[in-house]
Amino acid sequence: MKVLLLGATGYIGSVLAERLAEHGHEVVALVRPKARDAAVPGEVRHGDIHEPETLRAAVTPDIDVVVHAANPVGDEAVDVAAIEALAGGGARLVYTSGVWVLGTTTEAAGEDAPPNPITLSGYRPRVEGLVRDAGGVVVRPGIVYGRGGGIPGLLASPEGEDGRYVHAGGPAPTWPAVHVDDLADLLVLAIEKAEPGSLFHGVAEEAVSVADVAAAAGRTGKAVPWPIGEASEVLGRPFAEGLALSQVVSGDLARKVLGWQPSRPGIVDDVRSGSYASRV
Repeated sequence: MKVLLLGATGYIGSVLAERLAEHGHEVVALVRPKARDAAVPGEVRHGDIHEPETLRAAVTPDIDVVVHAANPVGDEAVDVAAIEALAGGGARLVYTSGVWVLGTTTEAAGEDAPPNPITLSGYRPRVEGLVRDAGGVVVRPGIVYGRGGGIPGLLASPEGEDGRYVHAGGPAPTWPAVHVDDLADLLVLAIEKAEPGSLFHGVAEEAVSVADVAAAAGRTGKAVPWPIGEASEVLGRPFAEGLALSQVVSGDLARKVLGWQPSRPGIVDDVRSGSYASRV
């Protein structure tokens, strides 16, 4: 299939581009007009999320699937207009959302759990609904890690003071987690096999204590809370609230329906002795 990929140069999108090429799909990277050409296999087209007409023009009849793996811009009208433009071109749309739309959960939340989004994800349920109503597929990743990138790198305390590593808020929350390569596998399966209107959680580990992750990163094995007020000054309040969010989320449906088999190291092992080990 020919896949138009938004976010092809980003953390998730760049890995997905690799995996799509490995599976024999033709990747077309959609980048902003003034951005450097994407370092991904295949064709590059130009478009801007703030200009829906450019997105609509990029979804030509030869495109089979559009994958939106770019970050939302934080403006509901802009993000909704972008989805409407992408979904209106005749290609199937696969959208990467996130489990923060569920809010705090204390039991393993499945895809039927009602949304209760935190501030940062406030209008994402509406976007998800638009995608599914148009026959598209939504994938909600957990906390994405791996290849030394993503959120785990934010656990380092300022200047590595005393070898301590921190987590936002307190007591330590639990995070649903997924390795970026396992997530790429799931997105390929969603492209190839998912039924129109489907929703899947991209979660390999339902609930990992952030204290365990932080302790795995710390040279002295210490994990200390980062007061939400201080974290907000550095990261912004909405993102700090996300890091402090405690969740338990199930990824079983993707395993049962799509045959997804996440196989990469868990987040604690990867932080302790895997792709993050040289950074701590």
